[in-house]
Amino acid sequence: MHASLRRQLLHLATDLAELVENPSDLPHGFDLLTRSYTTPAAAAARAALRADPAIAPLVAERYWGPWPSQTELLALPAESLGHRYATWFGNAGGQPLPDPVLAPGTDGDDTWLQQRVRRTHDVWHVVSGCPPSPAGEAALSAINVMQLRWPGSAMLLGADLLHRCLAGPAADEPDVGLTTAFGLELGAVCAPLLAQRWEEGWHRPLAEWREQLGIAALVARSPFAAQGGC
Repeated sequence: MHASLRRQLLHLATDLAELVENPSDLPHGFDLLTRSYTTPAAAAARAALRADPAIAPLVAERYWGPWPSQTELLALPAESLGHRYATWFGNAGGQPLPDPVLAPGTDGDDTWLQQRVRRTHDVWHVVSGCPPSPAGEAALSAINVMQLRWPGSAMLLGADLLHRCLAGPAADEPDVGLTTAFGLELGAVCAPLLAQRWEEGWHRPLAEWREQLGIAALVARSPFAAQGGC
């Protein structure tokens, strides 16, 4: 085994061990994602996304639409995507995720892809009905696995499931196994989330977005529905 590969595996193993002990360990989670971006699997995933006919037009124009302020979004109708996003964002702590740390020389298309996924992460939470909880993050990792083939998401999901095996299910939220199954199913049937121009539909009802994406019925019977969902 090459020394560089051995070092990479040791770093990943350290991150995974910390995440198995505490799935909410954000520093190790972000470090794992950063290290995963340079793998051949990540490069293949990005190439597939760039070639997807639904996503390619957004990549070509490096699409970014307007992101109103929290106050402006909360002024929208209560059932709109923008209002529901702003409410979720506030309940989740009101802090945006940091931009992904990319390797030197990463080209514009790949930079856009990884920044777009990171920047719209919370919107995906809202649309899929996954709350900002360990089980909700596990469900979203499963969605990412199906929609993006991100290796880092698969490793995060593995850590979540191993934590569940060792520590048992949390008493105050749905079982991670069930939420993972929900995320995998939703990711498989949903229209590409990365292809959506969310910024052009902040005012649209969240229910209308879910119908358009083909996930309304699935979200209605999700493991989070009994807790109010998102």
